Amino acid sequence: MSEYDLRTLFPLKDVAFRTASGEWLCRLAEVSDLRPQADRLSWYVVFERDTNNQNDHPSGVRKLEIVTSAKQVLEHGFGKNLQERLQRWLDGDQDEARVEWLRG
Repeated sequence: MSEYDLRTLFPLKDVAFRTASGEWLCRLAEVSDLRPQADRLSWYVVFERDTNNQNDHPSGVRKLEIVTSAKQVLEHGFGKNLQERLQRWLDGDQDEARVEWLRG
């Protein structure tokens, strides 16, 4: 499966998330395929502050690497709770992180 095909599996491209600090747009920056050596995909997600609205917040970027089981995502997708998981991370105070979501 090509990187382009993998990118189409990420369902929240250009989705806006709202936090106390403003609105963040979700972008998939890159997918790294570690197969066949490991059953892993690394999804590099960038959240950019939406600067189209009129507010006093400066623009910003937050980065999250999500490590998943390749087999799980290819067969079943990210699961219904992807948006909630990302929202919980955004509601926290980290600007960069790496998380492993190796189970459904």
